[in-house]
Amino acid sequence: MHNDSKARMLAGCLAGTLGGPVGCYTGAPGYEPGVAEGPDPTTSEGSEGEAAGSSGGATDTGESPEQRALEAGNQPPVIADPGPQEVEEESVLDLTVELRDPDDDPLRVWATGLPPGAQWDEATRRLRFRPDFIQGDRLWPVTIHADDGTRRVAREFTIEVIDTIHPPEPEIVGWDEYEQYTRLTISQTTDEYLDSPGNAGRSFVAVITVPTAATPEDPAPVRVGLHGFATGKPSVVGSGREFRVAPHDPMNTYWWGYSAALVDDGPDPDPKPLTETDAPDYTQRRVLHLLGWLLETYPEADETRAYVSGSSMGGAGALQIGLWYARHFAYASGALAQAIPRNHRPSRISQLEGLWGTADGPLWDALDLTRLLRDSAEARDQYLFTRHGKDDTTIHFGAVVLPSPLTSHNVYDTLQEHGVGHLSVWDEGAHGPADPLLGDSWWDEGYSPLHDDITFVRRDLAFPAFSLSSADADPGDGGGNGKQSWSVNGGFAGTLAVPGDTGWNGEIAGAINRFLRWDATATVDTLDRFALPLHVHDGDGQDPPKAGYPSRGDRFDGELPVVVDVTPRRLQEFRVSPGERVTWSFGQQRGEATADATGALRIPGVELDLEWQVLEILRVDAAM
Repeated sequence: MHNDSKARMLAGCLAGTLGGPVGCYTGAPGYEPGVAEGPDPTTSEGSEGEAAGSSGGATDTGESPEQRALEAGNQPPVIADPGPQEVEEESVLDLTVELRDPDDDPLRVWATGLPPGAQWDEATRRLRFRPDFIQGDRLWPVTIHADDGTRRVAREFTIEVIDTIHPPEPEIVGWDEYEQYTRLTISQTTDEYLDSPGNAGRSFVAVITVPTAATPEDPAPVRVGLHGFATGKPSVVGSGREFRVAPHDPMNTYWWGYSAALVDDGPDPDPKPLTETDAPDYTQRRVLHLLGWLLETYPEADETRAYVSGSSMGGAGALQIGLWYARHFAYASGALAQAIPRNHRPSRISQLEGLWGTADGPLWDALDLTRLLRDSAEARDQYLFTRHGKDDTTIHFGAVVLPSPLTSHNVYDTLQEHGVGHLSVWDEGAHGPADPLLGDSWWDEGYSPLHDDITFVRRDLAFPAFSLSSADADPGDGGGNGKQSWSVNGGFAGTLAVPGDTGWNGEIAGAINRFLRWDATATVDTLDRFALPLHVHDGDGQDPPKAGYPSRGDRFDGELPVVVDVTPRRLQEFRVSPGERVTWSFGQQRGEATADATGALRIPGVELDLEWQVLEILRVDAAM
């Protein structure tokens, strides 16, 4: 098909002139993963065209001659020029965009090209942005689009972040060259932004590896790896495929921070309730400072594919940093991690009270990730991987199945309820040692959310968050099954070497959102349309070792079709407003959906099979 014919067909789909209740997709027979279907995801049907003087310097969007004839007399919306905007690091830009329609038509108004972390509220036409301290000295072109149902205009302006926070630059104090990478030893000296005032001026050691093959034209992803409790100096295994950053947390702050009153490495002997202001996130700041320095120093590092990972204390830190600063990370991987600080075992609570203040203080609630996911739109757009063991006596399985004292929801339920993208697995492993029957990494065949050719995440690319899948295993509700008595430290953990003796209820091992894949290479995310191929992955692997266990590898072990709710996350252009209606199709399925009070759009009951099919979502109303 010629490009002009295809464009007319797609425009007809959107206008409803080619038949079909929601668009032109009727499934994806012959769909090939890795090949974009539909228009280029970097362009939009009806994209802005020549400037129109009547729109106050905005641009009028593509109308056919026939449409112009039918719409004679309609005047386009007028967007007032916001002018160049400036904001200092850790200050707030609060901008209300002024616009009007000469015909008093109702308007849809969208903002695209927003800086990472910025939020747009269509109802109030208000843009809010609080840049953090590694976003300075950057300029973002932002476009405001206004649509009255027949005419669409756009106006561009810039947001510049003024670099006002200047911690001391990390210093390279040693390096070793290997065949595939260079290993750098970094000295990170603190000031009163990176450290408590009484400790400012001390230095922390970090390790960074730089892959030899990376270039600005072919940049490599960045892994920030966080170590566990009391592991000594940071170390990192080099890689030829990615940059790797290994910061240091010798105070065992669980990668958050500590009281501003601390004057040495020891805990506060007389803790009191503290707030975030009393106990700033000094440790997180040092991690971000290293990341920002690396991205600025090495243009061959891909800022859209940075991720943070860790296990135990490092896993808790990865989830904290990955959600608090989701704007900087494509995903966060937290293994054996406690996400609800008040649910730590007593000895850990006592240790952290010396850093964070007493556990009855507000900081402990602020660090509760079920609260953060409930309250933060930026956090809900993150993609998470979690892994836990039912025979873990160090951070027991209650870390994900016991409710938060604040929100009354556990981690798994929170992820499902709020439509957060995640792959979560559990088994009968312990705090590091693998499940005695399934072994290590039994749930996939080396799948990587960063390196997979088809199903990958990127900070600037939309992805589907799956919820309430019919193929999910049952982790239990935090209760016991009678095999073990409760322990305040180990929960219902059994003996690692004895298969099947865990005392936690629910299935011994399993996963949430296993086998559910999407083709990120074919993402279509425009103002008018979102489309993404989905399917159930069935690959190589082995059958379950015995009844009651999952399969190993990528071998699908459930029933088809897999029925699942799908929430598009990290949308770049197809953002919807609370209460907005859309139509959707997936193969022969058709339906409508309405965005919730947060603007999240959950498509319910999508039936996935082994064959790729395209989920397509279209707006119902061009103007509201």
